[in-house]
Amino acid sequence: MPKAPGFIEFEGIGWDELATKFKNGREYMYGAVITAFRRIGRVLVNTLKSETPVGATGHLRNYTVFQLFGKTEDLRMEVRQSAVSDDGFFYGVAVRTGTKPHFPPYKKLIPWVMRKLGISNEKEATRVAFLVARKISKVGTKSNPYHERTLNREQVTISNIMTEEMVNLLTRLSN
Repeated sequence: MPKAPGFIEFEGIGWDELATKFKNGREYMYGAVITAFRRIGRVLVNTLKSETPVGATGHLRNYTVFQLFGKTEDLRMEVRQSAVSDDGFFYGVAVRTGTKPHFPPYKKLIPWVMRKLGISNEKEATRVAFLVARKISKVGTKSNPYHERTLNREQVTISNIMTEEMVNLLTRLSN
C-alpha cells in the first residue's frame, strides 16, 4: 500500500558551514537537529490531532504521525496522516483541499450521518446519506486547511525549539 503523502516537512541546512567552524562537532550538530525535529514532530502531531476533523471514525486523527528520514545533510521530518478509505485513497488530502463535484458511495456516508447528524434510525440515515452524496455530486466538498492552522498556531513554538537546540549545541561545542 502506498504511503500517505507528507504535507508538513522540515529539512536541516547549513551543515558545511557549521562543520567548518566546529571540526569535531558534526555528530553534535546531527544530534541537535534530530532532537529538534523530534520535539517539533511531537508538538505538531499533538496540535494537528486537535485541529483534525473527527469525521465518522476518527481514523484521520488517530493515524497522525511524524517520521525522520535521511542522514546528516539530507535529514528531514515529515508529519503525515495515513488514514485510507476502503479503496486505498488517502482521504486526508480531500479533507484538507476539498473536492470537485463527484458522487461518493452514499452507503459509506451512513456512519458519518449517524454520528455527526445524530440520526439513529438506519433507514433515515440512509436517506440522508443519499441526499448528502447528491449534494456533493453538485458542489463537491469545502476545503478544511487544518494543517495550515496547525503551522500558524505552532510557529513560535517551532522557532523556540530550534533556538533552544542550537543554544544547546553551541554550549556543547564550546565546552
